[in-house]
Amino acid sequence: MKIVYCLNSIRYIGGIQMVTVVKANALAEIPGNEVYVVVTDNKDGENLHKLSPKVHLVDLDINYYYRDRERPVWVMMFIRSYKRRLHRKALNRFLDELKPDVVISVGLSEKFMVLSNKRRTWKVIREFHSEKNYRVKYAESLFQKCTGALSDFYEFNFVDRKYDKIVVLTQEDKDMNWQGWSNVEVMPNPVSFQCGIPSPLTDKTIVSMGRLHHVKNFSALIRAFGKVVEQHPDWKLQIYGKGELENELTDQIRQSGLENNVFLMGFTSDIKGVLCKSSIAAFSSLIEGFPLVLVETMECGVPPVTYQCPTGPKDIITDGKDGFLVPVNDEQMLAERICQLIEDKELRNRMGVAAKERAKYYQVDQIAQRWMKLFNEVINS
Repeated sequence: MKIVYCLNSIRYIGGIQMVTVVKANALAEIPGNEVYVVVTDNKDGENLHKLSPKVHLVDLDINYYYRDRERPVWVMMFIRSYKRRLHRKALNRFLDELKPDVVISVGLSEKFMVLSNKRRTWKVIREFHSEKNYRVKYAESLFQKCTGALSDFYEFNFVDRKYDKIVVLTQEDKDMNWQGWSNVEVMPNPVSFQCGIPSPLTDKTIVSMGRLHHVKNFSALIRAFGKVVEQHPDWKLQIYGKGELENELTDQIRQSGLENNVFLMGFTSDIKGVLCKSSIAAFSSLIEGFPLVLVETMECGVPPVTYQCPTGPKDIITDGKDGFLVPVNDEQMLAERICQLIEDKELRNRMGVAAKERAKYYQVDQIAQRWMKLFNEVINS
């Protein structure tokens, strides 16, 4: 089977890039598969995601954002429009020559292009890596909300219904946002690694990970942890990630007097190593697509405490068994659940074992087989 993934790049930090590489690598190991990853922007950035030599990397060399900062806005917009036309032609030319069985759009610059080939004989699948209405919910201004609503109207009424399948990450998202759509399937992301020896859960360390962005809501986690420190001053919170709120969060930590308890650790590529040295994981996002770091946490046998935001945590965690779910913005309960795991070592260990067992559901080999089943269903329909 010839399988093509289309996205912008695999050379930048990002969950979409990482899970695409993980899935492509796993699918390439299945006998009879030819897997291609087609990118547009691989000129810059580090090769953070290791592509298997069995996967064919095709660089269309469009480079949408190359040298953008050096140009006026109107020039940048003109050049980007021109590059979209180049992208469409190059992608269609490649697909015409390859004649794949299935093409997967991960929902970036190619999502409006993979349907445009009038000679198409292959099936086309669209992946959603965020909740359906993410544009409006992520918006930080009225202008962004309006443009997001217009984009949603166009995409959901004139584009996405033409896909052979739309794949969403959680049952919660499908139930909430895709009623009446007959072409929607649920497929979670795979965990990117296996952890042989889980965390011993003995270090007095709580860990959290994510972009330092308002939707990750780290300010709420810091406030909640301030309540934890009042009872357990010897515990520490380490937050891994980078983003535009770094200075703001640094000021919050200092003004709260938590400099000796809360630490912004920056980016790490050693997620497994960090998690295996922690005893609890805590998350306070306002919205998620599929919080893969939550599954990675559980794979390392670390019990998570997280806001039950839309969407993802409810699909992954059984509250009280392999983690704790907390109502969004209930900082008091977030602190209480963290304290409960700090004070009850037996509960912490039991929940860690259950978390690692739950993570087996997201192993990449299982997810790859589910994708193969979906591909065959789509191709034979």
